[in-house]
Amino acid sequence: MIVVVASIHDARALRIVAEWGSKSAAVLSAEDLCMPGWVFRVPIDPHTTAVIGGQKIPGERISGILTLRPCIFPEELQDTQAAHRTYVAAELNAFLLAWLTAQSSRVVNRPTACCLAGPNWRPEQWTQAAARLDIPARTWRHIPSHNCIPNDGETLEVITVGEQCFGCGDSGLREKSLKLAQAAGVELLSVRFSVDRTRFVSASAWPSLTDPAVLEAVRQRLETPR
Repeated sequence: MIVVVASIHDARALRIVAEWGSKSAAVLSAEDLCMPGWVFRVPIDPHTTAVIGGQKIPGERISGILTLRPCIFPEELQDTQAAHRTYVAAELNAFLLAWLTAQSSRVVNRPTACCLAGPNWRPEQWTQAAARLDIPARTWRHIPSHNCIPNDGETLEVITVGEQCFGCGDSGLREKSLKLAQAAGVELLSVRFSVDRTRFVSASAWPSLTDPAVLEAVRQRLETPR
């Protein structure tokens, strides 16, 4: 079974599970984390169980995990008293971080200390990472609110899935995208470049996953042992 860690209100996650089939994939929601039936030990042993899609699932049935959320938000916990939601969300995040980190199956993208799905870098951090790899980056325009936005315009997108690339066919941009994904420690990454192919514009560890070829590559990646 492929586990998709997401909100039950995430239309993208529900679409992905529907595409892969309910017998092959299921959503692990915040509500599941609050249900009885979890058994988690470190290191993982044969008696580990999880609650996924409302069902108690043996850990050995999990073939891969796709994480589509940065954290559990207090606002999701509607069955928890409002005064306790922030605390409960923090505890659930800590538990889910430990559970994801301990998995021996493939996790895309693996969690970091500050995010359940990859590094969760700000745009400036992605730009800095690109610069360290000698990938020229577009300039940023600062506005009075202290935010900054890139001079984007139209862009070319490359999506990396493991060692594969989709989207723009430029081999140079594909190589740069793979280098950036490796530097960020992620298997799934969307990288955007300027139309003239000379500058890095932005990156995101949460691609839209609307391309059937990309989605199929993700599924195959999750079903491939580490």
